Amino acid sequence: MRLLISVSLAAVFVIGLAQPAAAEPAWGGNCLSCHGVLLNNTLWVVGEDLFADPDETNTGAPDRGTLPVFQAYRGRTKSLQTQLGGLSPDDTYAVAIRRFRFPGVENGRQLSYTGDCSWPEWGESSQYYTDPVIKHVWGSGPTSFDFAIDVGSDAGEDYYDLTFAVAGKLVGTGELFYATEHFYLQVLSARGDMDCDGDVDFDDINPFVIALSGQQAYEMLYPDCQWLNADCDADGDVDFDDINPFVTLLSGA
Repeated sequence: MRLLISVSLAAVFVIGLAQPAAAEPAWGGNCLSCHGVLLNNTLWVVGEDLFADPDETNTGAPDRGTLPVFQAYRGRTKSLQTQLGGLSPDDTYAVAIRRFRFPGVENGRQLSYTGDCSWPEWGESSQYYTDPVIKHVWGSGPTSFDFAIDVGSDAGEDYYDLTFAVAGKLVGTGELFYATEHFYLQVLSARGDMDCDGDVDFDDINPFVIALSGQQAYEMLYPDCQWLNADCDADGDVDFDDINPFVTLLSGA
């Protein structure tokens, strides 16, 4: 997948969620998180859905307190946004998302992914960055970045501690620099929403009945929806055991 620059100077990245590769190189072949100058107040999370402080005590994850949250439904695409500032003309930089390899902070579930480019030095995608090879120049490059996350239909429902990261080179001193901004990606189930209109109501009854007849029949009529939305008892399949939980969802209980 390629990096696209829109006319509004927003860099658009597309990430699919699949099994991650093993390589962990850093931008430009340098481990900037260890050896670069750490900058503060450089990245901002924008467009978040809400703020939350999930419970990390059961997983041993760091307690980061209240952070911005992007909510994403399984089997759908979610846009995440960050903005960059505070650099000088001709400073170079690349912005990416990292920490996909870590388990969820509340239930310890896994979120896997595939990066949107390959590392020329390593030949496979990084677990830390999405498109670090492409760099921009302050004054002519984008300062607002959008990331489109394709959430797998089997992604674990949980909060995931992710990070917007920028790495680059300061033109004035020649030093490498690095900055991060943490946020949570909350993966939610769309259980019972069989017509994918964002809610569970009587319009979902007929598609639910079709889903009970089999995945192929359902996906022929609803190719943009997820058959597993009918898995209302969350046991990993769609069968008659899902009927009563579906009725419960219809009632709003």
